[in-house]
Amino acid sequence: MLYYQFNGYEGFKLCFGLEQRNNGTMVRKNKILLDHLKHRPLLKYCRENNDYTLLNIHNMADLQEKIQGAVKASGKEDESLPYKIELIGETYWSAKYRTDEHKGLCGDMDKASIWYVNIKRNRPFKMKSGKFMRSVMAETKIGQIISPVVLNWLSGDVFTQKWHTYMYGQTSDVTLHVDSNFKKIYTRDKCKGNFNSCMADMNRDDFYKYSVKAQAAYITDAEGSILARAILFTDVSDSDGGKWRLLERQYSSDDNAIFKHLLIEKLIHGKHIDGYKIVGASCNDASAFVKIDGTSLHDKKFEIECDLEEDGPLSYQDSFKWYDYTNRKAYNYPHANWSHELDTTDETLSYEEECNEEWDEYHQYYCEETRTCYRNGREISVDVNNLDDFEWICSRNEYHHYSDITVCEECEEAMLIEDTKHSDLTGGQYCCQTCREEAEKRFKSKNWHYSEYDDEWFENEYDITNINIYNDQTLLYEKKTISISTLQDLIMDEKIWFFDDEAFNAVNPATRFPYNYKHQNNPSHEYTTSEASV
Repeated sequence: MLYYQFNGYEGFKLCFGLEQRNNGTMVRKNKILLDHLKHRPLLKYCRENNDYTLLNIHNMADLQEKIQGAVKASGKEDESLPYKIELIGETYWSAKYRTDEHKGLCGDMDKASIWYVNIKRNRPFKMKSGKFMRSVMAETKIGQIISPVVLNWLSGDVFTQKWHTYMYGQTSDVTLHVDSNFKKIYTRDKCKGNFNSCMADMNRDDFYKYSVKAQAAYITDAEGSILARAILFTDVSDSDGGKWRLLERQYSSDDNAIFKHLLIEKLIHGKHIDGYKIVGASCNDASAFVKIDGTSLHDKKFEIECDLEEDGPLSYQDSFKWYDYTNRKAYNYPHANWSHELDTTDETLSYEEECNEEWDEYHQYYCEETRTCYRNGREISVDVNNLDDFEWICSRNEYHHYSDITVCEECEEAMLIEDTKHSDLTGGQYCCQTCREEAEKRFKSKNWHYSEYDDEWFENEYDITNINIYNDQTLLYEKKTISISTLQDLIMDEKIWFFDDEAFNAVNPATRFPYNYKHQNNPSHEYTTSEASV
């Protein structure tokens, strides 16, 4: 504990303690952050440099901000990483890759990939955004000491979503709305796809009209369908007397994180908010708010005016869930005077419902039985009879959400995106080394040039020539391909003879000419072993 700024064991439990979910499952809070703090190479680095900045982190927002900043600074200071990578206004450094004038944008507008130049091959390729960023971060000294779990989260979750949002903004026709039409955002027919909201079509929207000061914030596509929505609390106070406009947890079409980020970006650009609930890790944490610049507000204590009667309509609350009925205020922390919890699907404060069923966290409803699945690397409970959005991954023996899955381009087996093996040669993603090697072998057979003598493929045609190999069985020469480099080695070892600009590996020792060669008494046919003959 000496290296970490926790308020004793109670402070540690508050941040990383076990909590019980609706289905009775006990899970540990902030598992990614805990894995970061327990990583031995990071602790060793901090002790050797007497700098504990990367250990003094208590929430996911700070983890993201500090690690990304340290990675970029580490790359810039490292002379062994001379090549610049520019992505979404940020600069990274690498020894293997660089970006060109397109700054990562693919010509075919592939939203999932980054266009880059491979330094060794001096050719452009494209790679999945998360895979590319992980490789770039892992080149830096900081990237080599942080936990692989954190590295996967920052590259495969945080950056991937940010890149998708950026790419979507380059091509999409999306409109932002900020109004009081709460009925619209809670009507399923107005939304595109499944928003997985337990309050949809429940007629609870009057809560936001009459009980709190709020607005409906949402984005629509060209057809007017809602892609993402959230409640914007317009009059939030902190314990220091400050005033805030805070965006609550976002919901989107099929839980698409890109749409959530796009909603936030448009609200920031339109100067509608001062902070927002973070997307992704710890999104159910009542304190997981950040400023619009990404600075954590985790330590802030917020409250809102809330005039809710015992029989008034209640809508499920993610953040301001501790209600003080006497003083008519709701808090994002367990205030000393709180009387009711608002994170409930009950219709009113006085409504009680007995339910012995299990809660489906993904679809947001009760069911007879749930099982553990994974989404964005986190455990969630899902109805065993409604697993359409999840697929069984044999290599993990687990169910994972389709957004975290891709297909091996060789064997077509489902695999996690974070487990893929990228090929710089084909540009494809594969589930294992064997599949990658098979795909590269087939690619070479179609596009490269084969040396029969070396039993090897060469990219350029000018790297290959011919040689006459004597067959002791047929007593004839067979013409085969050979690489220039191998031929030069044979010349240096004086194992090759040249006649009429053709190479032979064997000659008749009696005549010093190729077997069956008819001497024409021409001095220009004299054999040679000089490298100049090539």
